[in-house]
This record gives sequence, structure tokens and C-alpha cells, in this order.
Amino acid sequence: MANPAVRIGARGVTRRFGAVLANDAIDFSAVPGAIRGVVGGNGAGKTTLMRILQGLEQPDEGAVVLNDEPVTLADPADAFARGVGMVHQEFMLVDELTLLENLILGREPVGPGGVIDRDKALDEARRLALSAGVELDWGLKVSEAPVHVRQIVEILRLLYRGADVLILDEPTAVLAPQQVRDLLNLLRRLRDEGRTILFISHKLDEVLTVCDAITVLRAGKVVASTTPAEANAGRLAELMVGETVDFPRRVPQTRAVEAPLLSLRGVKALDSRGVERLAGIDLDLRPGEVVGIAGVSGSGQDEIVAVTTGLRRAAAGRVTIAGKDATSLSVAARRAAGLGYISADRAHEGLCLAESIAANVVAGRHRARPFARGGLLRPRTIREHARKALDRFGVIYRDCGDAARNLSGGNQQRVVIARELDRQPRALIAAQPTRGVDIAGAAFIHRQILAFAASGGAVLLVSEELEELLTLADRIVVLHRGAIVGEVAGAERSIGRIGRMMLGEAA
Repeated sequence: MANPAVRIGARGVTRRFGAVLANDAIDFSAVPGAIRGVVGGNGAGKTTLMRILQGLEQPDEGAVVLNDEPVTLADPADAFARGVGMVHQEFMLVDELTLLENLILGREPVGPGGVIDRDKALDEARRLALSAGVELDWGLKVSEAPVHVRQIVEILRLLYRGADVLILDEPTAVLAPQQVRDLLNLLRRLRDEGRTILFISHKLDEVLTVCDAITVLRAGKVVASTTPAEANAGRLAELMVGETVDFPRRVPQTRAVEAPLLSLRGVKALDSRGVERLAGIDLDLRPGEVVGIAGVSGSGQDEIVAVTTGLRRAAAGRVTIAGKDATSLSVAARRAAGLGYISADRAHEGLCLAESIAANVVAGRHRARPFARGGLLRPRTIREHARKALDRFGVIYRDCGDAARNLSGGNQQRVVIARELDRQPRALIAAQPTRGVDIAGAAFIHRQILAFAASGGAVLLVSEELEELLTLADRIVVLHRGAIVGEVAGAERSIGRIGRMMLGEAA
């Protein structure tokens, strides 16, 4: 059979959820031996389209196209049987199994007597890795493997099972710059071997670097099909949003020596197994300062956030908020002392999705005046205050009495920010503040963070997006294996230098 013109695509695909039109007559195609980028803002229809291409959803109209033919995919197993596999943002590996065991899980080679033929499995694993141009320690447990190795194993698992269409959802979100380059080189190698790759990402520079063609979605429709030669990041952003997006950029400043609003001294933290995750962290945040934290995923960023906010008790050291020793204080007491917190996990920590939008805006203050009197809540006062805060922070909602789960991801994040800044904290922990937020929303959040700092607040910005750190932070502290390995500021700031430090290399 001759190579198909379209290995995977959509023809007039429409999908409705009640009154919401998630996909509106979408046409797109990806050819063999090519990388097709798919970009769009929150609510653009990317997730629904990918679920349809996997057989997780059925289109109301139109059809998936495989090998030039319209098909009906009964379920993900049906899609996989036709060569279509997906690497999700959340890895699907079993932590306590080795890389080899994860590779062959569910498709183990069996020798005489029904025993797994490990030698055959290892030979196949090594062959796959060699063809992909990577070297792996196949005996390593997933729980001990770096995040970029897990990403590679997810891809090799699909290849091992015969997939030649790879759908990658935000594949570089938690990688250091050098690891991103290695992954993009792997994708190019797979493309050159004839595989078809769908690359879903909000990192437009990477899309322009690695993709052969780009589909842009907005409000459920395809608004453009272009190539890197015909577009740039600014043009893609404009197509995604429907207007020009301007990101604020902070000019790094050297702060006068003032008493810190947030201070960590000798802070250590242990995980549930007693393994040290933070190794004596010293850090000061002064009024008006934005301090960024950079590091490969798992380097200690989450532990710094948890210990500072009171979600985890420090094994040693001291946390000070606005001059007050907060080491032994509860989460609520730290907030009362002037600490604000934008959680990286808005669905489970940042919001109560089952509660109303208004309740989420005043959460934590709902028992105090003016929201309560004599132990009784004052619903009208809460709603009026919530409406003003929601409008001030540009939240799009139908009624503030609706459950927070009814909001888009970007608007949920705006509710979190509205609540935290409405409290007028002294210091703000912003953990992955633009995760899952589209370009326009990210620009808005950046403006809020800079405005808070300009008003005299101190910000600890933890982000996996190095460009975000470079855009917003006065100085960037780099973590590696739970320790601060360096700090960059001013002219020293560059993605290359920070990336080397993240990997433990000399800058």
C-alpha cells in the first residue's frame, strides 16, 4: 500500500456538550513523517479534539480520518490498534517498577512455561533506545528516574506497542532547556523515520522550532493552518486570542537593604521515607522584590512552597513572615500574618470546586466582618464583595452563585488570584501561577504579580517556565537536589546559564 496522504486528521468534526460547542466543523490533517503543532488558548477545543482522535469521545458530526479514510474509533484500544498513541501530561508509569518492566507491561515477551523472557525484553528495549538515539538504565526504578527519562520511556512504550502516530500533550512542561533540546531532537529522529507526531503545546517558540506545520484553534474552530516559515510567536499568539497580546516585562532592580518580608533560615525538609528533600535553605524576600525559583521538577521547589506555607513542617530551620517567627504556625495563622498563596494545584488546594464562586472569593475570611455577624454569614455582603473582586480581576462568569467548577481553567485561576490579592497580603507565594492558562490569561496574571510587587509586596515565584522567571523576577535562585546551587541577576540572566545550573553543572 502506498503511503497515505493523511495519516491522521479530522473532517468536519463537531462536538457539543449541551449548549457548549467544543469543536466546530474542524478540518485538519497530519501526514506521515511530519510533526504537526496544535495550539490554542483555554477553551479552544484542543483537549476535546485529542480525545476524539483517541476514541475517548465520539464526534456528533464529521469523522476522524486515518490513512485517508474516515473511521469510527470505538475506544482508545481501537485507536491504538490502528497505531495511534498518546503521551499525557501526567505520566502513566508505575513508580515501583523498573523502566524495563514499565516498557513491556501488558505486552511481556513470554518464553517456555509462560515465564517472562527478560533477556528478549531487554534486547528489544536496547534496540528501541538505540533507534531513538538514547541510552537508558533499564534496571532503574521509575521512582528514581529523572523526569526527562520518564518522558522518553513513555514515548518508547508507544513505539514498543507499534504506534506510529504519537500525540504529545505539553511534553516539555517540566524539562530543563537542555532536556527540551534532547526531546525535540528525538522527535525529529522519529519524524525522519516516517512517524507522525501531533505536538500540543503553549510554548510557541518550541512549536515554531520543531513543527513542520501548525494548526491554530480558537473557540472550537480552526482559525489558521500555517508553517514556521509563515508565522512567528507574536502572530501565533494573535491568532489564538484574536488580538495582540502584550506581556509586561520587569526591569530587574537591586533592592535597598530592608527587613525581609519573608525569610527562610537553614530550612530542611524530609519526605515520607525520611529522605532529605531540602538541604538547609537560606532565602530572603524584601519589599517590592520578585524572587524566582528555578529547578528541574523534583529539585525541592514543592518542598519550599509546602514548608513556607505551613502545609509541611520543616525538619529544621526557621520561617519568618513580616518579622514574626512562623515556623510553628498553622496555615491559617501564617495567612493572618500576611502570607498569600497561589497554589500550583488550583483544583484541590486553590479552590473548592463544589462551592460557589463567591464563597471561594471570601474563603478564609468568611467568618470575619463584614462577611459574618454574630456567627452568621451575610450572603448579600459576600456576593456584593465577590462581584467587585471578580470584576476587578476580569473573571468571566455567569453568576457568582454558580459552582467554581463551572468556570474555565483560566477563570478558576483568576478567582484564586482575586482572593489572594484581595486579602492584601505582605508576601505572596506564586507556584506555577500560569499553569494551564492561555496566553491572554498569562499576560494578565503577570501584570497582577508585577503590580503587587510595585505596591511593596514581596513575591516568591516558583515556575517551570524559565521565560516567565526571566520576565518577572529581579533575581532567580536555582535549586538542584534540594540545595541552592546559585543565584543569577542582571546581565547574568540567561536560559542557557540557568539550565546548566538546574542540571548541577557549572554555570
